Amino acid sequence: MLKPDKDRLDYGNLLQPPAGYECEFAVGTTYSLDLETLISVPLALFLHDEMDGALLDNPVAVLEGIRKSANRFVLFCEGGQIKVPGKFNPVFSFLDRNVFEVNLKNGKSFHPKVWVIKYVTPDADDALYRVIVMSRNATFDRSWDLAASLEGKRSEQPTTKNAPLRDFLVFLRRYATDPAIRKRIVRLAEELEFVRFETGNNMYADFDFVPIGIGPEYDKASTGLFETWHHLLIISPFLSRETIMEFDRLGLSNARRTLITRRSEIPKLTADLMERFDTYCLKDIIIDGEEAVSERNHPGEETKRQDIHAKLYARSKYTNHSLYIGSANCSRNAFQGNVEFMLRLKIEKYGFRISQLLDELFGKEGDSEDDRRNPFERVTALPALSEPADDEEDVLQKAIKALCRSSPKAVVHERNGAYDVEISVNESSLPRNISLTLVSLGGGEAVDVTETTVLKGLRLKQLGEFYVATAVKGEAKVQRVVKIPTRGIPETRDREIVGSVVRDETTFLQYVAFLLADDYLLSLLEQGENGAVRKEHGPFRAWDMPVLYEQMLKAASRSPHKLNDIEDLLRMMSGEASGVVPPEFKALYRTFRNTLDGKVKA
Repeated sequence: MLKPDKDRLDYGNLLQPPAGYECEFAVGTTYSLDLETLISVPLALFLHDEMDGALLDNPVAVLEGIRKSANRFVLFCEGGQIKVPGKFNPVFSFLDRNVFEVNLKNGKSFHPKVWVIKYVTPDADDALYRVIVMSRNATFDRSWDLAASLEGKRSEQPTTKNAPLRDFLVFLRRYATDPAIRKRIVRLAEELEFVRFETGNNMYADFDFVPIGIGPEYDKASTGLFETWHHLLIISPFLSRETIMEFDRLGLSNARRTLITRRSEIPKLTADLMERFDTYCLKDIIIDGEEAVSERNHPGEETKRQDIHAKLYARSKYTNHSLYIGSANCSRNAFQGNVEFMLRLKIEKYGFRISQLLDELFGKEGDSEDDRRNPFERVTALPALSEPADDEEDVLQKAIKALCRSSPKAVVHERNGAYDVEISVNESSLPRNISLTLVSLGGGEAVDVTETTVLKGLRLKQLGEFYVATAVKGEAKVQRVVKIPTRGIPETRDREIVGSVVRDETTFLQYVAFLLADDYLLSLLEQGENGAVRKEHGPFRAWDMPVLYEQMLKAASRSPHKLNDIEDLLRMMSGEASGVVPPEFKALYRTFRNTLDGKVKA
């Protein structure tokens, strides 16, 4: 169940449709978000690629994945927790319609990591639903996480089993500003009443969806986690002393306690807690392992530490055993204020003991080979508690979150061929002793945030709803991407972005070939192999047309929707961008459509 060296899950594989299905609609949540990771989500959902696969490096594939994902997936994240990308990509602007920030009124955090996905067959006569509950954010973080996936199909009989999941989606709905997205979320929530989910493993006799913080009925007590127990395993990267003490008090006689956390959190414990809990953390060689082999990385690539980020609670009482997997840290905020999501799995296996999980994590005691492979080490002494330093970064992050909670709005005005963006905020809700600036994610000049902030002289493709907020106090600085609802973005903006990707005839025809391919990855490989030929004979021209014609005939008989994809591409390439569509292709495609529609006269 928990063998770190063998049981590995890939985020992209979890999202990919099963064979014979395609994604109809997906709702995801995360605390923090990396826009470069976000680009890879539609590649997994709609092009069946891995999130760090070959398609991610191809601008045509990225653009097509985003085109297919329009209004078909949405991701909710904590306001002020979108990472500033290392390099701007114009297609980021297409994804602002898929992202909604959640700013809780109680000042707590929106922290769940869950996906609810509906897949359908091409003829839409069969639907499959998948719920993925994770501890992992939508980032390329290297930390150790856990995930669980359940699948189900529609039943004729309703079930109350999914009521918490349905209520969770209804809660999310209020934070989606797009009416069409709100309707799709509600429709998905309603369909869940008739879906029967299965764990796919006889070891798990039952399950429960456990949202926290979405309403008064979904509180700490409703989790069922804070009840008496005989054996308890907690895996949590972050701790609150009072929460650990509460779990400790719930232990019955001869109870066994095991805690796995980050080394930096251990000083939060007391000497008494250290005596009662078997406490472990990852070995330094694991945490810093990537740095030790940094010569294997790409030049200039940043090495990252690999610490615990998983959240798991395993508890036993007599013959009752259950696992909780999801987003909630063992902290006060997680169970008293944050929005979280957990999955409770009831274990029904004769002779099961939590010690079996520990053996899989640590190896069997006394086995020298297992000891060598064990990534964890026991901590027996309480480290000295150092004086807490002023966390200036935390203060600056809170300033950016205050900006997000100030209900900012923006409107675009055209000025002599350029564009000004006027941003309005509730200035009274912003901190007074911190400098805040805003700039379009697409570039421009940063401007101090006031009640009315104007970003001047932007180009068309710089417009979007993503902005970079910078908070500065003294020498400390924090930057985050924030989403600000923006009115007045010209419709021609999208064509400008498409034109920045599809810049010449060769790229356009590569896009067409990509659309017509049965296998997207194989299409990219073939295009790469033909690169030398094109250098010799020039770009795609007349000599490629018979091949494209044959591919279009095949698509017409086997996959007619691919022709609609070409129609969409031609619409995107209208206006000034139409100049990159080769005249030969226009003639070929016009003849083909006329023939297909039976309009060619003898």
